[in-house]
Order: sequence, then structure tokens, then C-alpha cells
Amino acid sequence: MDQHRPSPDGADMDDASSTIVNLSRPDDSAKWDVDQNHLNALTAMGFPPLSAFNALFYVKNESVDAAIEWILNHQDDLDVSSDDETRQTEPINRNNLLESSSSSLMNNEENAHDLYKMVFVVNSQLSMGTGKIAAQVAHATLGLHRLLLQQQNRYGESLLEWTEYGETKIVLKGDNTNHLVDLENQAINLMLPCYMVHDAGKTQVKAGSCTVLGIFGSVNQVNKVTGKLNLY
Repeated sequence: MDQHRPSPDGADMDDASSTIVNLSRPDDSAKWDVDQNHLNALTAMGFPPLSAFNALFYVKNESVDAAIEWILNHQDDLDVSSDDETRQTEPINRNNLLESSSSSLMNNEENAHDLYKMVFVVNSQLSMGTGKIAAQVAHATLGLHRLLLQQQNRYGESLLEWTEYGETKIVLKGDNTNHLVDLENQAINLMLPCYMVHDAGKTQVKAGSCTVLGIFGSVNQVNKVTGKLNLY
């Protein structure tokens, strides 16, 4: 769903594809402090610190999810040159970025085990439509969340941390049913809570089809299972 989000200087940013992001905004960013928890979360997930910092600046520290969405929607803009011949190399508030992110860069491995995320692996072999995929990911989200709530003694603390740090959710591409089942077994072996959606077969796919696999856990542990998969 597209959201109308104002830019830091008040200009509208309705059309991301037509908006050129100016990465040199020292006056604006000098008055703004990055949310260190969000920045740590993004860098621990593998996003470059500059991209993470810029994203948090433009979404005004809204959430980790909002920053991820901004990065994915502005990957080309992050490389925009300040003119036709010279690539822009100075980030917004560069000194502040280096200072605020230095600890996360040095301690990514240490911090990552304390950060949690949900990932959802879509069975791409089924060739589901966009609406169908959205519905199946929603089923996986609710099913996985119910599972965590039912075992609060075991997962309550990690679920709370996940909630406090932006409820990070990533949708990834799986090859086929066998691939999803293999990933599910890997998650189970690592004692990660997971939830496989089996479709009722009312639209597009056969009843019982494995459509989406949801996995929850620390960033480090989940990445052992899905770290090499592509975004959907």
C-alpha cells in the first residue's frame, strides 16, 4: 500500500519513481538524531550504514520496516550523482553518521543475536497472483504470531523485543514445495518457531498446497536458514 509521506523539508513525495533524493542535506540532518536502535537493527540485517542512516532520516525514525521499504524503493536514488559527471560521495551529515553508527559496525555480530525478525518464504513455483500472495503471507503472519503467543513462556521475551524494534518482516522467494519443506526442517533443527501455510484450494492453487513458510527468531539464527534467499 502506497503511503503519502512528506519529505523532511515539507515537499511531497507521492511518486517515489520521480523523486530524486538529495543525499547532501547537512543543514536539515544536523538538527536530527538517528534512532540508534533502528540503525543497529538495519546494519545487523546487512544494510549498508549509509543507506540505513539515509532511510531513517527520510522516514523520520518511523520504524525499521519503513526504513527497509524506503531503501528498497530508492536503491537507484542512493547512487544518484550530484551532476552528470561526478558521483555524490558525501552522505547527509557524514560526521554524525560515522559517530552514531561506529558502535554498530564494530558490534554487528554481538548485537545481531539480540535482534529478531519474521521471514516469509513464498513458493514461487505456484505462480500465485499478487493478491493471493498477500493473503497467504497474512495467513503465515497470523499463524506464526498465534504460535508465539501460545508459548509465551518460551518466546515472550523475544516477541516483546521484536515488537519494540519495529516488528521486522521480510518476504523472500522460495523455489518450490520441496524447498519450503527443506527450509522448515532446517528451522526446526535450529529450534526456530515456524508456520507453514497449506492453502484451502478455493482459488488459484490446489488444496493442501504449501504456499508460504513463516519463520521467527534472532537475525543470526534465521539467516542460517534463509540468508541466501532473494527478496520476493
